[in-house]
Amino acid sequence: MKPDRKITIAIDGPAGAGKSTVAREVARRLDLKYLDTGAMYRAVTLKVIRAQLALDEPGELEALLGEIKIEFGTGEGDGKVFLNGEDVTAEIRGVPVNKRVSEVSSISMVRKKMVALQREIAVRSRGIVVEGRDICSRVLPEADFKFYLEARLSERALRRWKEQVAGGMKVSLGQVQDAIKMRDSIDSQRRDSPLTVAPGVTVIDTTELSLEAVINKVLSIVNVGGTAVEGE
Repeated sequence: MKPDRKITIAIDGPAGAGKSTVAREVARRLDLKYLDTGAMYRAVTLKVIRAQLALDEPGELEALLGEIKIEFGTGEGDGKVFLNGEDVTAEIRGVPVNKRVSEVSSISMVRKKMVALQREIAVRSRGIVVEGRDICSRVLPEADFKFYLEARLSERALRRWKEQVAGGMKVSLGQVQDAIKMRDSIDSQRRDSPLTVAPGVTVIDTTELSLEAVINKVLSIVNVGGTAVEGE
């Protein structure tokens, strides 16, 4: 059901909590634009890796950020991420980027650049669902609806492990859990825009909920089409 006015929906949460899947589906059902801010930081990280850039060189990093153009596919290409015109959708989800994305995204210069771009995209849209780790606290603190999705570490690791195995990656569940635990620590302790539950946010624990149940919780709060799911 399409809203009769422009609305902004912000969704935060740690890795594996389900925010990307939920945000994408909520946007689809409401006919709103969907913005995966994590993919933007991953694209920057990929650029840094390819350039073999030392992160302690602010001048070089600033130059790199000035050259970056990140775009998202539409229509048949919906869900794809383009870095300076190149489809990097699969590559930004690979192990090299996974290992360094928290490090790169914790840099204030990077966050300032991405936050400005994210706000610009939101302002230009006629309605949008934005998900990430600082959307409710920094990017869109005045969003019409704000959510924080969370889940037990073991459940988040299992979900991410299944995704990676399905994508052809050879990695153990233990490795995935250790990586998520480390990322949780970096994201929550960074000085610039740490992962946190912002004031006025609706917290949803997705551990025991089906995807459909979480989506309907969000939609029922937005009040444009949510329906209760029996037994959830």
